[in-house]
Amino acid sequence: MQGCLLKRVDHTPYTQTDYYRATLQELGQQPPVATESDSLEVGWAKVNITPPAGSPLAGYGKRRGLRYSAVHDSAWVRTFAFDNGQTEVFFVSLDMLIAPMTVTAELEKAYAGLGLQPGQVYLSATHTHTSFGGWGENLVGWLMAGRYSEQIVKQTAAHIVRSIQLARQNKQPARLGYGEAYTSRLVRNRLTDSLAGRDTTVRFFKMAQASGKTAVLATFSAHATILPSMDPVLSRDYPGEMVDQLEKTVDFAAFSAGAVGSQAVVALHGDTYQSTASVGQQLAAAIKRKLPAVEMQHKVRLGYARQKLFLPEPQWRLTDNYRLAPSLFHWLFGKYPTYISSLQLGNVMLLGVPADYSGELVPELKPQGQSVVVTSFNGGYAGYITPDRHYYLDESETRAMNFYGPQSGSYLTEILNRILKQYRRP
Repeated sequence: MQGCLLKRVDHTPYTQTDYYRATLQELGQQPPVATESDSLEVGWAKVNITPPAGSPLAGYGKRRGLRYSAVHDSAWVRTFAFDNGQTEVFFVSLDMLIAPMTVTAELEKAYAGLGLQPGQVYLSATHTHTSFGGWGENLVGWLMAGRYSEQIVKQTAAHIVRSIQLARQNKQPARLGYGEAYTSRLVRNRLTDSLAGRDTTVRFFKMAQASGKTAVLATFSAHATILPSMDPVLSRDYPGEMVDQLEKTVDFAAFSAGAVGSQAVVALHGDTYQSTASVGQQLAAAIKRKLPAVEMQHKVRLGYARQKLFLPEPQWRLTDNYRLAPSLFHWLFGKYPTYISSLQLGNVMLLGVPADYSGELVPELKPQGQSVVVTSFNGGYAGYITPDRHYYLDESETRAMNFYGPQSGSYLTEILNRILKQYRRP
């Protein structure tokens, strides 16, 4: 029986594996699309995606399907459209735990009707742990997101499609710029409790339409986990407050979770709305201080790709050396395709990963002459991706949530660096 249920952890160097070779082949066969022109149009839009009270919350397994009875602040999809006359791409941010795989599959039925390929739509999420669920299949999906609802999945996908349509309709000639701010006091390394290994950078884009309207898209690498897990109230957590504060200065704002693996938010007032307000306000203030100095361009290179990421057999460990058999893992979690999304906006590369990618790994990315922004939760999910050296730490990120073994950090980071190289000009 043990032989059927358990297997030894596989330590084969990933460079010697079939999944590594298959991913490299995929990168060679599906290179990015990238163009440059003298003009740029940008549009943006938001659509409320909050399902009715009585829908389940998503984010903590101990809730076991807890349904929310009130809404503190609604969930939205916020979408940007970018078009340089040759290439059109969309950035989508969901006020959800992740961009769910079931929603991704539903969206892919609609892209052709929009004249789009899947790679032109870059999905992301705020990673709030107090937004709605109902989108998870299988046993673990039920634990993390409540009972599955086909209606919630279809409605969420329809709202995303509508936001794409509205952002496209709202396009105007525009300029685009990129900036960074720093807030070291708002993030800690929850895996090691060290001052090292923290991603303390707030990365943001500033957009200005010819009409005078302005927008900001920001990322930050701290988990949106401030609010109490068993409170039956839906909320965007601190990203919602940050967006609301920014929109007192600009016309439109959006937030996406960065490399949140290992990164915890520092909330000085406990699990309260006072804390979400404080964190959100501090992040917004840090961005506002930098906005006037952002250099704006109307000549912008746009590029995109969505390339399949092949993975090893699941290695969900029960002990240091033994893992659950892959068939049992798939029965518990389901089996979904995984991709790396990439989006080039001028001299900035965005990399979308299907995981909680660790902020400790960001310094290992080598964009060479470009800035790089990592966002998590791009429509697939492969667990936590942490540095290989932490594999045997007895922590939830490296034990319960490490799905694909001792080399997942170095493997994914190499693939991201290879994608960055593909976008370099000859």
